Amino acid sequence: MKYSSNENELEETKFINGIRREQQHVHLDLNETCLGKKGWKKLRLTILVGFLVGLASLIAAVVIILLAPKCPYRPDLKWYDKNIVYEIMPESFQDSSFKNKNIYPKKGDGVGDLKGILARLDYLKDIGSKVLYINSIYESNDEDHKAIVNHTKIDEIYGSMEDFVELCKVTKEMKMRLIMDFIPNHTGKQSEWFSRSQNKEGKYTDYYIWTVCDPHTYGNLMVIGRGAWSYDDTRKECYFHQLESDKPDLNLRSADVRQELESILRFWLDKGVDGFHVQDFQHLYEDEILGNGTLVNGKTDSNAKLLKAWKSVLESYNTKPGREKALIVTAKDDLNTTMDYFDAGVTIVRVTPLSESGASLTESNTSLAEHMETKLKNANSNFKRIGWMYGDKYSSRLTNSLDGPVQIKALLTLQATLPGVPFNYYGNEIGMTDHPTLSAPKKYRTPMQWNSKGTGFSQNTPWVDRNPDYITVNVETENAIGDEYTTLKVYKRLQELRENESFQWGTMSAYRDGDLLMYTRKADGFPGYLVAINLGTSKVTETFHAATGIPKAVKVVFHTHKDDNSAISLSDTPYILDPSHAVVLEYQ
Repeated sequence: MKYSSNENELEETKFINGIRREQQHVHLDLNETCLGKKGWKKLRLTILVGFLVGLASLIAAVVIILLAPKCPYRPDLKWYDKNIVYEIMPESFQDSSFKNKNIYPKKGDGVGDLKGILARLDYLKDIGSKVLYINSIYESNDEDHKAIVNHTKIDEIYGSMEDFVELCKVTKEMKMRLIMDFIPNHTGKQSEWFSRSQNKEGKYTDYYIWTVCDPHTYGNLMVIGRGAWSYDDTRKECYFHQLESDKPDLNLRSADVRQELESILRFWLDKGVDGFHVQDFQHLYEDEILGNGTLVNGKTDSNAKLLKAWKSVLESYNTKPGREKALIVTAKDDLNTTMDYFDAGVTIVRVTPLSESGASLTESNTSLAEHMETKLKNANSNFKRIGWMYGDKYSSRLTNSLDGPVQIKALLTLQATLPGVPFNYYGNEIGMTDHPTLSAPKKYRTPMQWNSKGTGFSQNTPWVDRNPDYITVNVETENAIGDEYTTLKVYKRLQELRENESFQWGTMSAYRDGDLLMYTRKADGFPGYLVAINLGTSKVTETFHAATGIPKAVKVVFHTHKDDNSAISLSDTPYILDPSHAVVLEYQ
């Protein structure tokens, strides 16, 4: 087809205009693209700045990590590694004045009980008690509550099982732990187990240790130092007992007996109990019985197996951190001997710092300072699991030990600042004393002295006579305003002092200069402490630095008898410490 020139020009014009439009479109796109480039520049700049800031932060963090001091090591302490234990004899602690059975017909209803303990938990918390150890509360037929009739029943003089469950509940809410007695060595003769064994009923036949004997000579059938035999008219045989005749020994060689005892532990663990103190541990496993009724040695390994089996039961309840259970025994042996118990699974071994292998210091020529220095230097890595006790319901109170009335604050300082676990027998914190006229063991078991108005223990006549010094020695007077260095107030400050890391897990080094006992407690990364206790009868002057090697710059953070929170230089100012006084110095 042919086109005219006009048509060609028209087509050419359209073509040119189209190109121009495309150019304009491209130009607009280029402009938009240029604007986008400006936006990307800003974004890239922002990202770059952010990267540089992040890099700088990372470098700073690395520098801090490399140059800053590391956080000091903190061990994983369990509750039984660090908390003091308050031991309660329930019938003497607090009577809630409910009507109980007439166990003590001449003394009325003045017997302490579980509700009484519950009513005094605020006091126990106030003085720093986080673990309560309650002596035997099982149904029994003796005043000592060791002739047990039923291991899983609360004796009604103390209340009911509901009262016990309530006590467990409230102590848990108050972040307290609860320890009970466990008495596996024997039962009372009124126990159903013994009745069935007398009559040779099935498995109960061998629940106790029996032997054929002559009823006319049984009274002379003694095992010297290790118990005796008594004739039983029902079974026509003799049964073995290491304690009194109303407490026949269980036959721990019987698998059925061992299973019964483990079931008892589980019963109370299910109620919320945190640990057990094994009563009469030293009597646990009788020696092998010969045909003539005599015994031959062979119980050491068996005792260890028993303890390990019980510890295994406790560990089965350790389902998460904080639920650990404790197995505790009391020993009269020296520290080195007690270490063997730890291999058997024992958590804490209770000993007294005031005796050695059962002998009191008054029976030897050794001074207390020398005795303690030797004891502390002989301690090993298990030292932290030693439970330091000053008396219980079977022995004299702290105030009656040595020169207790004078030395009580110094001895409380010793107990609270050593590695290990302090066990405080009720009333020691206020300086209670043995009853001056009662015979043992009642003289160790007088009612807790709450105030000067009848002791505040009960509205009824107490089951055992009050100590006549309750008028001046009681919680009320110890808390009175005016004297900031009463025994109770010193005791409370010592519990606060124990919260410091070096007292919780620090190492110890012991020193002595005459009657001055000194030891350091130091945890890496935390302030260290020097404890100095004058256990003599004369003043001592000591620089401490020369004897112990601690830094010269120290601060007095505790004193048993006076306000002395001062910073001193040991090289310039020797410290004077009066007899039976104790001081704690802090150093870096």
